[in-house]
Amino acid sequence: MLKKEELISNFIKNELNDVPNVLSRDLSKNNKKFNARDELNELKGYVDTFLNEDTSNKIVVLPGLRGVGKTTLILQLYEYLMKEKNIPPKNILYMSFDDLNDFVECSIREMVEIYLKDVFNENLRTLNEKVFIFIDESQIDKKWAKTGKIIYDKSYNIFVIFTGSSALHLEQNDDLARRMRKKSITPLNYTQHLKLKYDLNTFNLSDDLRNLIFTGNIDSAVKSEFETNSMLTNCIKYNSNDWDEYFKFGAFPILFDKKTHREICEDLVEITERVITKDLSQIKELSSANQSNAKRILRYFALQQPGELTHANLANYLKTSTANVNKILDLLEKTHLIFHCEAYGGSAKRVKKSWKYYFATPSIRHALSRKVGNPLLGSDDYEGLLLENLIASNLFNLSNRRFTNFTIYYDANKKTNVDFLIQEETENIIPIEVGRGKKKKYQIEDAINRYDCEYGIVVANNTKTIKRKENVIYIPPMTFSFL
Repeated sequence: MLKKEELISNFIKNELNDVPNVLSRDLSKNNKKFNARDELNELKGYVDTFLNEDTSNKIVVLPGLRGVGKTTLILQLYEYLMKEKNIPPKNILYMSFDDLNDFVECSIREMVEIYLKDVFNENLRTLNEKVFIFIDESQIDKKWAKTGKIIYDKSYNIFVIFTGSSALHLEQNDDLARRMRKKSITPLNYTQHLKLKYDLNTFNLSDDLRNLIFTGNIDSAVKSEFETNSMLTNCIKYNSNDWDEYFKFGAFPILFDKKTHREICEDLVEITERVITKDLSQIKELSSANQSNAKRILRYFALQQPGELTHANLANYLKTSTANVNKILDLLEKTHLIFHCEAYGGSAKRVKKSWKYYFATPSIRHALSRKVGNPLLGSDDYEGLLLENLIASNLFNLSNRRFTNFTIYYDANKKTNVDFLIQEETENIIPIEVGRGKKKKYQIEDAINRYDCEYGIVVANNTKTIKRKENVIYIPPMTFSFL
């Protein structure tokens, strides 16, 4: 019977031999290569500086939900190193740690040490050539961060990428905080969707929309919107129903090849359930009762408007304690399945007021709604809820990108309120109202007056292009989704 070290050694050897030979298969379909997420350029920049002896960015962490394209991204970086940087395949180890642990239980540190010994006859301190190690599903090893710290401190010649299908453990651990580069891989906005699916570049509209939101100047965005719409009209491959499909079933590149809405929804539900039953249980050892509670919370959110939610009411619904509800909600947020907005106001008000919760994408909400039979399905009210979730998701993802620093609140005014209030540090409030059909101006105008704003934004489908009327800016939902 083979010893543990021999089993690990054989597995590594197989991966080193197999991965270079399957790149074409895994990075293309029908002889057409997959397009790349824009994060690939950032990762290329990190490895380029590493090869030029700058070791400041040699540990990279990529948290993100299942299905957002992390594995494809890593394999594209592997191909870049091998084909454009001429790195020998033996110097690039890509490993799904989930697969390895199904084969033989071990730690990341054990795997790295065996790899260096077998291939280079060296250890962390003595290694004298550049090596790249990409570890998928790294959260399976609860000491992954400690291992990353050891690699960082002991070797100048190893570049490591840790990815995790659950953002939970990757974000909680502080061992690598000062040493790592963290890049969350989020579900696709419409700009990224068009790049991956059709190889269309609409990043100018994304940049100009950010400028519009925070300055109120619409000129550049109007021009980019016109150019983008013309590009889509003239693209033979582009389906005129593409945005509607993206709105309810999109944001995950893993679903591009699914043929039916039912297949897509089943896969989205499966993604949420695997996060709960596999990712969370690996890290927090959730009881089966709390796994069920987590699923029930998601179903509850899918059936409710994203209004103020008291944890006490939710605890009563689940027949559990408020403390337990708080724990489960915190875990679900750390996986990025859901996120929350707090009420605008001073710290005392934010403590007293309940939070509003949204799904990572409207497609997740829609899939869960179909599964549980939401009675609002197909109604204008339901479409409005999905649209509100879309705007919240785009704002949340934008707020977590590098070089952006703003906070998203909800408007707790009881008589008239808008859906969102955003604020860059101590800058003026920007109110945003979302809806379907003819949106009346009184809500946005009331918010502009109450918060002494320079302008407000309405995202509604009663306009086909960006417009500004006095101090109110109107943006079509499809245009906003490029943000």
